[in-house]
Amino acid sequence: MNNSLFVAPSFMSPPRPSTATTMTLDSTSGRRVPRNKDFLNKHGHRHHSFDQEKAPYPLSYDRQVLELESMDHSFVMHVKKSVSVVEFPDHSSPKRSLDLGCGGGTWILEAAKEWPDCQFVGFDLVDVQVPLPILESDIANRVMWVHGNFLTTKLPFEDDEFDHVHMHGLGRGIPENKWGVLFEEVNRVLRPGGVVEVLEHDILFPTLPTWFTAPLRARNKRSDSVHYPNGSHHHIDKLPSSTPDTAPLPHDHALLESLYYAVFENRFINLRPTAILPIHFTSTFRRVISAPIVHFRMPALPPLQALPQPLPPNALLMEASLSSDRSDTTSQPHAPLTPLTPRPFAVSFSSTHSSATSKSASSGESSLFSHLNGSTLSHPTTSPADCSPHSPALSCDTTNILSSETAHVMKKPLYIVDSSAAESTSMGVRPSHSLIPLDEIDKLSERSLAMQLYWSYQSVLACQESMYEELVDRTRNRTGELAEFGWNTDQDLSELESRTKFEILVDRYKRDMQARISLWCSLAELGWSVPPREAMSKAELVEEERLYQAMLEARRFASEEDLHTPCRSVRIFVGYKDVQ
Repeated sequence: MNNSLFVAPSFMSPPRPSTATTMTLDSTSGRRVPRNKDFLNKHGHRHHSFDQEKAPYPLSYDRQVLELESMDHSFVMHVKKSVSVVEFPDHSSPKRSLDLGCGGGTWILEAAKEWPDCQFVGFDLVDVQVPLPILESDIANRVMWVHGNFLTTKLPFEDDEFDHVHMHGLGRGIPENKWGVLFEEVNRVLRPGGVVEVLEHDILFPTLPTWFTAPLRARNKRSDSVHYPNGSHHHIDKLPSSTPDTAPLPHDHALLESLYYAVFENRFINLRPTAILPIHFTSTFRRVISAPIVHFRMPALPPLQALPQPLPPNALLMEASLSSDRSDTTSQPHAPLTPLTPRPFAVSFSSTHSSATSKSASSGESSLFSHLNGSTLSHPTTSPADCSPHSPALSCDTTNILSSETAHVMKKPLYIVDSSAAESTSMGVRPSHSLIPLDEIDKLSERSLAMQLYWSYQSVLACQESMYEELVDRTRNRTGELAEFGWNTDQDLSELESRTKFEILVDRYKRDMQARISLWCSLAELGWSVPPREAMSKAELVEEERLYQAMLEARRFASEEDLHTPCRSVRIFVGYKDVQ
């Protein structure tokens, strides 16, 4: 089985939430209310409309954000071979299960297939779940969606109602002082002997070192000299900067990182729920298994795609001739036309391209895929034949692309296990390491880490509107916190200009992360082939080759620390309610 990407065959991602007016159950009033009444549109992103103090969850409900839940579920299913980390006695299954913070309902729909005798209730703040009428009747009859806010009201369920509770990824919406109250509510609705399982991850902003991002923004610099017709030249001294020098930033996205962490800190949400949850968990449940924290490292550096062929010398003349011939078709209806194809948009490594050409080979956005099994990038230019599926110039063997000083790091495990926090609070309970099938994770390919990085950076993008609100607040009230990041704090800067600058920063972060992930390489391992890149003019090819060499040279600075920085940290908890 190819483990490059995780795809659960039986799983379908949640359909786009319907805009049709259907009804849903509100847990506060007990009445049926229209769908989509609790959403706001913020610059094209879908957010809940509740007050921040009552519902501090800062992520959007856009489709790509909801699909992160699907990705996580596919990963757990792949390594655990089950919807649950709990091993129920005698291979039995729960009879009534609550999914707290169910999101799109992915987990419930899969659990309903694995546990055919179980009734399910999905509880969430807003209605983004799959409409029950479109489900098979056998599943729809066993599922109920309920909506409410467990931070402000008690769970609308009876005592001892459920024998299983599932909680996944709630840490980004729960203030630190609310965890204890929430677990007490979970304990109340659990029957004696019931079990709750929690999968939580830390709030991380994945970063890229400057040596990686600098070549992506390389430009040809103009000379500081004036050259005269007689061959002489005069050097122009640069004027001193009127702004004071600022300390160099640790990386290109330092401002976004600061805004991202501030979003949660201002909501009193702890950035490391994996560290604080044991305190609250063990104060409520006496039988607890706390698994070790698993830190997934950054994926290996992806290879660079080979450069294209240059355009034929008369390519532009041929295009001009084609236009001329077309204009003469009315006067010469029988004149044969050369079937030339207009030149498409250029695909470039350069960051100077427009939005129409943003899917560059270096950014990994392109839909150019390849089946790769070569050795190394041996030459910057290749012929169309060299772009075949077996081209040595297109290689996913990243250990041969890196220098000998850093290539060895690729052979190390995909993760780091922090066992210091793992514990079991009662005798007879399974060892904490049994919750995480590390042996199955060890079987995954190096490229599987790209999925973990994708999850983390998409979580950042999901908070961009909350990050912008934090930026606006700093611009108005705390300009000193922006100056250190090089942000123009001029009060005359219009809101539109500030928004435009912010979106440029976000888009740059997105493209840099896409370049780091290089999805095309993962798809290549699945057997997709990359068509030859389009030809370029001589000037374009010179610039492309310069950037290509700059990126190859930059990889010499890759350190072991850069390649082993965690891009995601995950922890699992299981608690049992005492039998009275």
